[in-house]
Amino acid sequence: MNIGIIGGGAVGLLFGAYYSSDFNVAIFTKTREQANLINAQGIKLLRQGVEITCVAKGFANYENLESQDFIIVCVKQYDLESLIPILNHIPKRIPMLFIQNGMGHLNQLNSLPHQTIFIGTVEHGVVRLDKRTVMHTGVGKVNIGIYRGIDEGEAIFPSVNEPGFPFSFQTNYEEMLQSKLLANAVINPLTAIFKVKNGQLLENSSYYQAFLLLYTEIAALFPKMHEKGVFNEIEAICRKTKNNTSSMLKDILEGRETEIDAILGYIIKEGEKVGVKMPISTMIYHMIKGMEFERGSRE
Repeated sequence: MNIGIIGGGAVGLLFGAYYSSDFNVAIFTKTREQANLINAQGIKLLRQGVEITCVAKGFANYENLESQDFIIVCVKQYDLESLIPILNHIPKRIPMLFIQNGMGHLNQLNSLPHQTIFIGTVEHGVVRLDKRTVMHTGVGKVNIGIYRGIDEGEAIFPSVNEPGFPFSFQTNYEEMLQSKLLANAVINPLTAIFKVKNGQLLENSSYYQAFLLLYTEIAALFPKMHEKGVFNEIEAICRKTKNNTSSMLKDILEGRETEIDAILGYIIKEGEKVGVKMPISTMIYHMIKGMEFERGSRE
């Protein structure tokens, strides 16, 4: 079975590394340099002090997408819009899995003709060290929901026989995405502003007060998620990934555009729809936008 992965970032390389043990993996990258490196040397996976070389093919264009049996889209949400016209030309019989933060991308998926579309969230700790090397810093799971397609989608989904990379199928994809959205909305911006590891949001009492204030404001828009204990889940993520650098902090430090629009920006717009003002979220949103501007990732 051929597995095509669009995106050569941390998550794309992590999926490619684990899928390569059971499937033929192709990584579709932004640059030819990265594609050539993967072709020549494979993907290097680091976990628990062990280095594993995983065989994969690299492509710097999308010409071979139609030959894939399953496609995983791992680009950030702000890059997804430019991909939609390309994805529209892929035969609709090919199932696709989308791994993006936030929930704004759901509207874009509606334009696709494909019969089966999965949505996923990733709970693993992962860091890309260079263009072919990824470090698996914390074992979690990949949550999968069926956005479009048959109820028996789990039967056709290609999972891997690896205890370090488990999949968990969720019956309610909206709750699955909302849970991840709330975690990202609290952890990512605060760690980026304070420039700290995830765990310090709980260990520093002043940071924790900011954590509580932001969560309380956001949770008012998602009362069902609060009732289901999402606050405890967010704290658990901070403890489990206490030594991790959040993706937003990493983006800020490396001068890249963040996903603040897809995360807090989306939540603020949801608040506007129901007439709820969100001063804390709005302030933090503009702080991140200002940091992007100062570091040159936005004009």
